Amino acid sequence: MPVIRAAPDFSLVNVEGKPVQLSSLRGRPVLVAFIYTGCKTACPLLTARMARLQQKLAKARADAVLVSVSVDPQRDDAATLARFAEGFGARPGWHFLRESPTRLAPVLQAYEEWTQPLPDGEIDHPARLHLVDAQGRVREIYSLAFFDEQQAFFDILTLNQEQGD
Repeated sequence: MPVIRAAPDFSLVNVEGKPVQLSSLRGRPVLVAFIYTGCKTACPLLTARMARLQQKLAKARADAVLVSVSVDPQRDDAATLARFAEGFGARPGWHFLRESPTRLAPVLQAYEEWTQPLPDGEIDHPARLHLVDAQGRVREIYSLAFFDEQQAFFDILTLNQEQGD
């Protein structure tokens, strides 16, 4: 798997209000997704796929971290994000992060994750996932249309294998 670029570092808060910095997760692969809880189409599908991925990783005892970043800081408060995570059966090792609009904006820009409010209350956004290796480099960028948790599982196993070599 080629190196695409260095993963832009960020620090956002989890549902407990504690900061999580991407660089603090180095040493294992990290899959970063951008979602919001009020989404009725792409985000629940993406989150369900990530939940299946987390189950596969646990069964294989594969080392990886999942991160879901809310692109809707006005509506996704900590309690809402925590309920969303719980609804998908997220287990430890999967961080649901949020931040104020001002602190979130540079993260979205760094990951080319624009947002566009729609008249019906939905938010249009690219719904991409970034697979970051143990050294903090983006190795794959999946779009929702092509995201397959089985392929992500194999890609994470490949990164774990590289780390062991």
